[in-house]
Amino acid sequence: MPRVALSEFRAKDLLYKTLGQTYTGLEIDLKSRKYKKAIKQLSDKDKFVTKVDQAVKKRNKLCLVKINRSKDQVLADLAEFAKQGYSHALVEPFIAHDQGKERYIALARSRRGVILSYSQKGGVAIESHSNTVKHSIFTESGFRASSNKTKLNNKLLKSLYDLFQQTHMTLLEINPCLIKGQTCIPLDAAVEVDSAAKFFVEGAWSDNDIRQAKGKYHISERAVEMLNAQSPASFNLKVLNPDGSYFLLLSGGGASVVVADELAENGRHADIANYGEYSGNPSEDETYAYTQQVLRLMLSSRSNKKVLLIAGGVANFTDVAKTFAGIIRALRETTDQLVEQNVTILVRRGGPNQTKGIQAIDQFLDKAGINHQVQGPEVSLASAVNLAITSTQ
Repeated sequence: MPRVALSEFRAKDLLYKTLGQTYTGLEIDLKSRKYKKAIKQLSDKDKFVTKVDQAVKKRNKLCLVKINRSKDQVLADLAEFAKQGYSHALVEPFIAHDQGKERYIALARSRRGVILSYSQKGGVAIESHSNTVKHSIFTESGFRASSNKTKLNNKLLKSLYDLFQQTHMTLLEINPCLIKGQTCIPLDAAVEVDSAAKFFVEGAWSDNDIRQAKGKYHISERAVEMLNAQSPASFNLKVLNPDGSYFLLLSGGGASVVVADELAENGRHADIANYGEYSGNPSEDETYAYTQQVLRLMLSSRSNKKVLLIAGGVANFTDVAKTFAGIIRALRETTDQLVEQNVTILVRRGGPNQTKGIQAIDQFLDKAGINHQVQGPEVSLASAVNLAITSTQ
């Protein structure tokens, strides 16, 4: 269950709808010039808040939140954010209020259940008022108990809890919020979700709403993100340790989880270089492009022992021969470096055209003089992982 952050724009859009309100914030793509037209259409009489919307913590201290801004100041703020390298921002109406009325509300998923946290000392100084935060295990049958403990409206709590569960959130933090009668106005909101739930949320959020702080993207992650956006197939890549020893070129989400878990179970979690997978029957060209990024990552690693594990379950419709043709193209381009770095390549795959694909990659690796072992579905993924571990000892 990888936890990922949603944009504040999407978080507030979900919250406002749940609370029966209309959210009028503007989602800003700083890479596009079109946002300037939207800003120029704002009222000259109103005031606004401008924020970087990129999962950055402590934005106030970093001067990434500007309040009580005129339309012209908003344009200047956005230009400043873009110059600093940020790609996403948020512009919304400024709501004048008494800071003494700011509150803190959070829901977090834990092994004990969903924990509700509440404080009457909300805002940027909440960390210095941690002793004021009250906690309650939040269950469907315990709304009244939570309401009594936190003094929050029972209906409000149930609405937040239902949203939390229905959209597969792992964290919902509203800080600060203004409590007004039966509802609240979220002035700032942070949401984390289970990334694996995107198929079950019925459009409440999507990959386009996921944010990562500036500077945390590896160049290969960015390239795979762009590949995924342009293809009907699925590609994802997360760099865990750029100087790791185990590089994973996996097909299918199930295989990626099994392989990563097996490596971690054997005490090799710190040496896993990347996590991710390709699936959905990608073309030869797409698989070639994805493989290039994994190889770029591997050849840049400073580890003395490197293993590339090309694996997957037994595919239902992904063409093994076609995807392996793409992988072979990428390997051919880097053969000299693979041999020079004494890389070991282990293959375990099955599915449509598996015989043709397995024979092709085995013959290529033989001719290239690369250390390798190629196996079909007669060998388990766990056995392939154990072989990878043995090859680095």
